[in-house]
Amino acid sequence: MEMDNVTIGLALVAGLLSFISPCVLPLVPAYIGYMGGRLTHQVSRQQAAGAPPAISATMRLQMLMHGAAFVSGFTFVFVLIGLLTTALSSVAGQYVGAFTEILGRVGGIVIIFFGLQFMGLMPRLFRWLRSKDRAPILDSRLFSLCAAIAASALIYWALLGELVLTLPVIAALLLGMYMGGAFAQPARFWLALMDRLQGALYSDTRADIGGGREGLLGSAFMGMVFSAGWTPCIGPLLGTILTVAATAGATSGDITQGMLLLGAYSIGLGIPFLITAMLMDGARGLLRRLQRHMRLIELFSGCLMILIGLLVASGRLQSLSQTFSRGEFADFTFRVEECGLGIFEGDLHLQHLGDCLAGVLLPVAINQSASLHFTSEAQMRQLLFHAEAGEQIDVEARGLAGGELELAIALSAPDDTVLARANTADSRQVDDKLYPMLALELAQDGLYRLSLRAEGLTGDARIRVKVREALPIQAASNPPAQTNNLISDLSALVSEIGAIGLEEGKRAPAFSTTTLDGQQLSLADLRGKVTLLNFWGTWCGPCRREMPEFQRAYDEWTGRGFEILAIAYNDSEAAMSEFRDEFELSFPMALDETGAINDLYAIQTRPSSYLLGKDGVILARHFGVLTQAQLDDLLAAALADG
Repeated sequence: MEMDNVTIGLALVAGLLSFISPCVLPLVPAYIGYMGGRLTHQVSRQQAAGAPPAISATMRLQMLMHGAAFVSGFTFVFVLIGLLTTALSSVAGQYVGAFTEILGRVGGIVIIFFGLQFMGLMPRLFRWLRSKDRAPILDSRLFSLCAAIAASALIYWALLGELVLTLPVIAALLLGMYMGGAFAQPARFWLALMDRLQGALYSDTRADIGGGREGLLGSAFMGMVFSAGWTPCIGPLLGTILTVAATAGATSGDITQGMLLLGAYSIGLGIPFLITAMLMDGARGLLRRLQRHMRLIELFSGCLMILIGLLVASGRLQSLSQTFSRGEFADFTFRVEECGLGIFEGDLHLQHLGDCLAGVLLPVAINQSASLHFTSEAQMRQLLFHAEAGEQIDVEARGLAGGELELAIALSAPDDTVLARANTADSRQVDDKLYPMLALELAQDGLYRLSLRAEGLTGDARIRVKVREALPIQAASNPPAQTNNLISDLSALVSEIGAIGLEEGKRAPAFSTTTLDGQQLSLADLRGKVTLLNFWGTWCGPCRREMPEFQRAYDEWTGRGFEILAIAYNDSEAAMSEFRDEFELSFPMALDETGAINDLYAIQTRPSSYLLGKDGVILARHFGVLTQAQLDDLLAAALADG
């Protein structure tokens, strides 16, 4: 998608469609768990306080406001992280990983505390400590010392063991305890602390009963925590938005457009959460009818909150996404956004939606390639593209298996008239890779359909098909002079300055890793080659789309000094090996087990790519799926001299 075509409305729609993405799904049970726990706690406290059973408009509005506060907190962190990893990567990009991990750990602790409160365990603990039999415990300096050690250890863990952060916080804690009398008058200190905690929790309960707004900050904080605890997959539009933010930040320093587009995308993503909040409010009456089972419901909701807190604090919330993000489901969720945007932009009609979602029909743009999967049960695929009268196009297919596959195609006009037919016998071979199959001039504006049938197929086959402007085959090897000059200027500039950073024109940060084949590989080993660093995951649906294009580019350009290193995170070597075999990938892959390389390159979204020159200079950054046309243009410019 062209950057100039991205609007706030389009970003809003893309966010709404991405709600069912495998990377978003882990947020749904976490959100329902939090809102459900709050609702259960609210109804229970209302009954204990003798509040009227009627459900007022104020109560409904309150639930909606908590959902809006959650979305606001989520949006704030989402936009902040998006800007820090793109437009502001040179300022604080390297700290984003630490920031999100700290927020996740601190937030996880808070969620666990809320879970204990919803279960009613915290009030019971306070009553137990206040009993006369336990008075010697609170009045013991040893108790205060043990509490100080435990709190310090928790702070050390939550702040990742970074002494520059940990020492001031622990010092402030100990000073506060000392000034409050924790070691001089322990019982008085701990009783006062419990009074303050109970007062704060009671205040939040009164807000729930009376419709106040004191608890909204808690919901906003939960949204911030959940936003930091997940990693979005980049669909076609989010990738464009992030690239817009990165480009604008690097060239003009203006982050306004990127901020507005990211905000619109996040708000669109938040709309289903608001709808969920309104639907959950209808459960209030059901909970009242289950009054005699309320204690059991409270225990269940509290346990769910504690489980969510543990997942967030341990950084394992994303592991839920991997359950949903394998194979066909990942492809389907990517198609939902792709097809929805196609309808919104007018490139797809409603009658095509079913075939588009089923993967039979795929909306593409001219000069955009598509990877099509054929099986013995699914031998027909269709591409839909918009063209104007007078445009000259041809069709090429790559990856035909040594002539064993008979591919027949038919091009239909907007009125469904068949304009041309061709098959493998009509094609001509260039360098064993390229098969131009038909070429013609289009006579009218509208949506054209290209139908492809794999005849006589007994197994599986993947073919890359591209409807392109009718140009000589060699044209792609002659890049625009302006692009060549720009890349040459970047390389010359860095050779003089030698600065290391994440912006275009700076040297890429050094690292070393072990590939999937067990070989040690460092960035220095790739000097002398144009290198594509791709950050991905087997659980990332959009990553599945671009990997076949990377293999095609690797086959075509590797002889001229091109290399690819695909770095996966939050994954396993077994899943990576299976993925590699499925797509027949031959370029190096590595697993970033600790996330150190991802942090070094400020990677928070996948797929993300860096193209490095032969001297290690960052020539280009791209967020989202890198298309064949984009990659070929970049490589033709980068390898023009070689």
